[in-house]
Amino acid sequence: MISRLKALLTHPVLALLLRLYLAGVFIYASLHKINFPAEFADNIAGYLIVPYWLINPLAVFMPWLELVCGLFLLGGVRVRAASLLIGAMLVMFTVAVLVALIQDTPIGCGCFQSVGEPISWWTVLRDLAWLAMAAHVYFYDRLVHLDRLFMLKPEELGL
Repeated sequence: MISRLKALLTHPVLALLLRLYLAGVFIYASLHKINFPAEFADNIAGYLIVPYWLINPLAVFMPWLELVCGLFLLGGVRVRAASLLIGAMLVMFTVAVLVALIQDTPIGCGCFQSVGEPISWWTVLRDLAWLAMAAHVYFYDRLVHLDRLFMLKPEELGL
């Protein structure tokens, strides 16, 4: 029974499905922030944990990183690197939400749109679930990787 459950949880198809789900989440999350960086900068400032000189660069850079990582996951390109970066962003997001909750800062999440749901402990649980998915993709995903199809191996180059 336990071996069957382990086989199910570590199956590459599950990792592929989680990879595609995370890709969709991060692509969708990035689109509004890319189009409205000033609103996203206001959301970042609302957390009261980022130095003021870092708010605008983060508001411009982070959504593009989300988009690129999401597209890499979707296309199966550098999946381990993309899932590692997404995991790092999720750790950062979770810590920011936790700090804001502990400080009782009444702000919206800023995850998908500027005027979104307020942060709550459900936001933390959702981010932790996505972090677990990113870890699963990092360790178990091995299906449909486009970079493996088109990458030249050193022996093919005569090296």
